[in-house]
Amino acid sequence: MLETIGGILLIVGFFTRISASLLSINMLGAIFYVKQAASLTGERGFEIDLILLVGCLATIVAGPGRVSISHIAKKIPRFLQ
Repeated sequence: MLETIGGILLIVGFFTRISASLLSINMLGAIFYVKQAASLTGERGFEIDLILLVGCLATIVAGPGRVSISHIAKKIPRFLQ
């Protein structure tokens, strides 16, 4: 549920930083709890999870951008974008 709704929010650009934060927590759980950080590649590798985590962290730092609902609306506080 979080992956679906959070991904849609990221694509649309609404509550981008919040959804990226939740998705990064989810990716940390996938790396350490599910895959148990066995190896970077190979069986039970977590390379795709790590790439998604870095992408979410970059989105948190960069923000939603100009082609987002948050930028168009301008009524949403900056920290919630």
